[in-house]
Amino acid sequence: MEINYADIAFTSYTVKIYFLAICTYITCLKIINYKDKKLTTKILIYLSLLIIAIITTIIKYNISYFTAMASLIFLIAFVCSLSTKNGIGYSILITIIALSLNYILFFIALVLDYTLNGIKTINNDFINLALMIVMQSLLLYKLLKIKKLKNGIAFFNKNVQDEYFNVIILNISVAILLSILLIPYISIDILKSLTIGFVIFIVIMIITIQRTFQLYYKHKLLIKELEETKQELKTTKEEIKTLELDNLNISKRNHTITHKQKVLEHKINQLMMKTETSKEIDLKDKVENLSKEIYNPVSTNELDKTGVESIDDVLDFMKSECDKNNIDFTLQILGNIYYMINNIITKDELETLIADHVKDAIIAIKHSNNINRSILVKLGRIEENYGIYIYDSGIEFEKETLDKLGKIPITTHKDEGGTGMGFMNTFETLNRHNASLIIEEIGKPSKDNYTKIIKIKFDEKQEFKIISYK
Repeated sequence: MEINYADIAFTSYTVKIYFLAICTYITCLKIINYKDKKLTTKILIYLSLLIIAIITTIIKYNISYFTAMASLIFLIAFVCSLSTKNGIGYSILITIIALSLNYILFFIALVLDYTLNGIKTINNDFINLALMIVMQSLLLYKLLKIKKLKNGIAFFNKNVQDEYFNVIILNISVAILLSILLIPYISIDILKSLTIGFVIFIVIMIITIQRTFQLYYKHKLLIKELEETKQELKTTKEEIKTLELDNLNISKRNHTITHKQKVLEHKINQLMMKTETSKEIDLKDKVENLSKEIYNPVSTNELDKTGVESIDDVLDFMKSECDKNNIDFTLQILGNIYYMINNIITKDELETLIADHVKDAIIAIKHSNNINRSILVKLGRIEENYGIYIYDSGIEFEKETLDKLGKIPITTHKDEGGTGMGFMNTFETLNRHNASLIIEEIGKPSKDNYTKIIKIKFDEKQEFKIISYK
């Protein structure tokens, strides 16, 4: 029987390419740390790689070696893309790198096989091929077990790709492939003389890859430090924001306590004048407790009574403050205040609203040259809704104040006890009860009318309006 050496060469090359394709595919998966666990998928892929090997061999013998290698790269990349669901461009990059690594291992296996043949001559091509496959398999197994490659190559992870490192590795891989592809076109004599140079070239490539790894990890460490710095900055900002909020809450609390303390001090002075000893002692204790949190040192016609003692105390105190500043204080009580504090708003909230806005009205009048110095407080059921209306004849609101109402604490009279917390507290109370705030500017200061009205209406509308004559 005549031996067909062409068929043997064809089969031998197909086996070699099939093995190389399998190794390249496995290396691709390892580089990106992808694990394919389905047996049916693996069988289909290995069958596809066999078809690719046959196609590549046919192209090599009928077209050209370069076309065959280009086809091999593209077809393996296509299979990788379908298997891992990555883009074809990314898969081509990984395939070129994986194929170049396997060609380096193939070259090492070839050198080992050549050395072995020098010791004991083996003339059978299939045995030589089998030995090379075994040696390359062992080399690949050892390579993929390296600690740095155990979970893939970090900078080829699709989520953290670094184009700079990818380009470096791609260039190295292309250089290796081109060097290997040129081997069949170099004569034996030239190849022997270039063997040492080629080995040196591969060593340089390995060192370059190692240096690239080092650069990558330094780059990664720098990014990590930057992220940690950003996180620390974010945490610091959050802590500052929390401290500012805590400070704001303390200011609100102190603001409310200040009103209560002044009301109690006023009540004590009245009781001391009336020698009501038992109530005096009780109220002094209350003042002392409040003074631990915040401390500040303390006519004629009787006001109408709401029937709620603490509300009456606040109103009476505010009247005394008006008397001290030569301001006429008028109170109109409409409807049932008991119903209001039991169903509409809490007693403490109502006390704070009255104190805040009457105090603001007193300050506004003190800064006005108007001969009309008067405040009117309407409390109870007004215009079909429960609410508080506070009229005053003082100066008008400044535009900046109106723009920032309820957003930040703002006051133009800090030296007179203004904290800017009054409207902050008011807006919080309005939000809790779906109430509305209407600021109505009636006109410029005049001797026969008020200049503005602060209307707080518990109407379930949660509106904020500014009505001005301007």
